[in-house]
Amino acid sequence: MLNLELYLCELEEIVNIDSGSYDANGVNKVQDWFYHKFVDTLGFIPTSYDFTPRGALKLGRSMLYATSANHQFDLLVLCHVDTVFPKGEVAVRPFEIVGDEVKGPGTADMKGGCLYTWYAIEELIRNKEQIGNIGFFFNGEHEIGCPNTRSVMEKLITESRIIIAGECTRANGAYVKQRKGILRFTLEFEGIEAHAGNNPQDGACALEEMAHWILALKGLANADKGITINTGIAKGGNSVNTIPNFAQLYIDIRVQEINDALEMEKKVHALMPFNSKVTVKITGGITRPPMVPNAKTEILCHEVEKIGEKHGVNVTWASVGGGSDASFASALGRPVLCGLTPTGTGAHTKNEAIFLKDIHQRYDIYRDLIKAFSNMTDLDLNPQAQIHEAASID
Repeated sequence: MLNLELYLCELEEIVNIDSGSYDANGVNKVQDWFYHKFVDTLGFIPTSYDFTPRGALKLGRSMLYATSANHQFDLLVLCHVDTVFPKGEVAVRPFEIVGDEVKGPGTADMKGGCLYTWYAIEELIRNKEQIGNIGFFFNGEHEIGCPNTRSVMEKLITESRIIIAGECTRANGAYVKQRKGILRFTLEFEGIEAHAGNNPQDGACALEEMAHWILALKGLANADKGITINTGIAKGGNSVNTIPNFAQLYIDIRVQEINDALEMEKKVHALMPFNSKVTVKITGGITRPPMVPNAKTEILCHEVEKIGEKHGVNVTWASVGGGSDASFASALGRPVLCGLTPTGTGAHTKNEAIFLKDIHQRYDIYRDLIKAFSNMTDLDLNPQAQIHEAASID
């Protein structure tokens, strides 16, 4: 049973720590908090992943907590402690409870789920329930595409039988068994600088070239196939009276099928400049493959539905567009589910929240499915074939 008063008190502690992906100190503070919980309280075996800085960039560490020294897990649980928000966000809108909503940076994505996870395993151990060999991976760089941790997770995934991710349940109460894949690209446009009044004919406008590319890229979208393209960040120019010689564009593409991801990757890299005087450098590619259910995933879904019925919940499933580390498991042929923790909404926005209305029911289901999945040792879970191994984020 969830001790809601204590859960909310402890959730306030970790939500009120700024832990944006690039805030190494903040990420490490949250990791320290969970280290105490898993290691000092429960006696789990920790493994720390503290990577060499990427250039001048130092990211926070990631952690694995295991019930044994054997990393061939019956169940691997993927969580992340980083958020998308900059340092100082907590000072602007700290943890608060407004009616049925628990609000604050990272409540739904996914500190609420991280804490749910610890409470669930603590209760199972305290009550001496029979559980299999379980690993809990707490990622410190999920929101920026896992530049260091992807290979770590993939190794753990290939040695694990079942994988779940502790993202929040959808606002309508649905759990997640399918997600879109993600491609990310950076485009750099180099033109020719010139005075806008005296000799504009001598210039080659990088911003104008970028505008053509934005329209061309949007033309690659396909609503019928679920392919969406967002030209999310555009930069360029230094002054209003100068033909800009440089511009930069960041794009995000979402796809439902791995073949569409491969095709979109080729199409973006095949685009050519509209103005021959402007050069375009394209970097990036597939950062997360699609999460696609297989036959063994459906067995897990059926088990969750039985557990939900026991707790008075009619379990439903969703296919969503947001990325998850669960996608890596799907691409490697493993059965995986996601979106199993508190019901939430508004991820990556100031409206982010988890709901109190069904927090006890969802917790009971989550706790019981951790126990059930860790004991499903009679299920043949060897992957039939390895699906395309996507490239890391650039």
